[in-house]
Amino acid sequence: MSSDDPIRHGMPRRDASNRPGPAGSPRSTRRVPARFFLCLALLTGAPASRAQERALSLEDVTIIDGTNQPPLQNASILIRDGRVAAVGPNGTIPRPPQVETRHLPRRYVIPGLIDMHAHVTIFIAEEADGGPSEYRYDRRVSEKVLQTLLAFGITTVRNPAAPAVEGVRLRDDVAAGRVTGPRIFTSGEAIDHFRGRPGPFVYVESERDVQSEIRRQARLGVDLIKLYAKLPERLVAAAIREGHAQGLKVIGHLGETSWKQAADLGIDGLCHGASWDSAMLPATKRFAYQSSAKPFLKKRMDWLEALDLDSDEIRATILALVRHRVVVDPTLIAYETKFRSSDPFYLESPDLTLVPEPLLNLWRHERQPTFGWTKEDHQRARALWTKLLALVKLYHDRGVRLVAGTDVPNPWVVPGASLHRELELLASAGIPLQEVIGMATKNAADALGISGEVGTVEAGKAADLVVLTSNPLKSISNLRDIEYVIQAGRIIDVKSLATNTY
Repeated sequence: MSSDDPIRHGMPRRDASNRPGPAGSPRSTRRVPARFFLCLALLTGAPASRAQERALSLEDVTIIDGTNQPPLQNASILIRDGRVAAVGPNGTIPRPPQVETRHLPRRYVIPGLIDMHAHVTIFIAEEADGGPSEYRYDRRVSEKVLQTLLAFGITTVRNPAAPAVEGVRLRDDVAAGRVTGPRIFTSGEAIDHFRGRPGPFVYVESERDVQSEIRRQARLGVDLIKLYAKLPERLVAAAIREGHAQGLKVIGHLGETSWKQAADLGIDGLCHGASWDSAMLPATKRFAYQSSAKPFLKKRMDWLEALDLDSDEIRATILALVRHRVVVDPTLIAYETKFRSSDPFYLESPDLTLVPEPLLNLWRHERQPTFGWTKEDHQRARALWTKLLALVKLYHDRGVRLVAGTDVPNPWVVPGASLHRELELLASAGIPLQEVIGMATKNAADALGISGEVGTVEAGKAADLVVLTSNPLKSISNLRDIEYVIQAGRIIDVKSLATNTY
């Protein structure tokens, strides 16, 4: 999502400006809510079943465990009651009675993948009589998107900027086994200081509005708070204070408030790899950028052109991100699909067969951001793309905590397949392949606060695993060569899930 490219799957905004806050004082900072422990309990998967009671042994595999340690070859994994019971070399793990054994030579096992930016509460546009299109929540499309994500090895997602009621209900239905899909950590409506933005947004005017809205979302049971682009620093500060008082992490897609300001205020995460705000630009470049009235994508190219990777502004921003341990999900694919929105690479991708027809129709009827571009515009975009990759590589090299996310379902960001493309893009930036895998597993679990449950292949953790037929450390694209997805110890029939029927 971007401030000048709003979510296309949203709902009409809410307005919190006239709602009084609840009585009582904020609770203690960083209190862990009861719903968090409920969520951890549900991380062992769908409800306990006969499938979970049986033991499963995967033998002769190579384990890439997510910890950045060398792969463990000729290894076995014992799964019992939905959890990893033991990991070790072949022949070292005693087999329990009635174990199902699968010999898997030349197979590679990784932790279940985590998409940290997947909007899975999908809204589809409908033509309104005599007026603009209206959006309605489509539960069937949302469920199909979840199934497709799971088919691509994604066993957990973070759902930022969602309608709180629908997001919490969908999360709970997955956790209870009523819906097939990855486990969901959801926010409520994104909190913004801008009226009339389409999508799941709520407008706030004052610090009291911020407090009231965050308390409302906390009562509904959200897992995190999402802040948006037009919030000024004073309201970002109020939101971080109240979110943490409610025991909730706070993330932001910011613009009015700089990344350095947000990091110093204590924000937990920032969305997207570029801020597109003037604070990261050299002082001599800011006025021209701020005063530009160009279309948003051409203005982004101006931002990249003005960016100086060796500047004091970049150094100060990165230092703040590292010092305060702020997590960033770069969502490179959300940028690439815009820069290449007229490219057959996306418009004719075989992956489009996986997209539910109502969502695909929505994409095809939208005016593409590169409409009317000249040959020179496309050449300029290709040249500047490498600078965006260099910026993300700079974050990595200087110690910023990076995770992987996609911004599903923005146009041409195909559920499931897009996370694999995101990992390819991160690898193309020069990040080592094993660390790229770690961004989509261990790093993401750490950022969600669930590293004790998922994110690595270790005894005691939930058995969320992906079995591959090719080595992802030779090519990150081999992550798509999925033979099995195992969720909470249950083998998932991925072929039945990876279709666009719903």
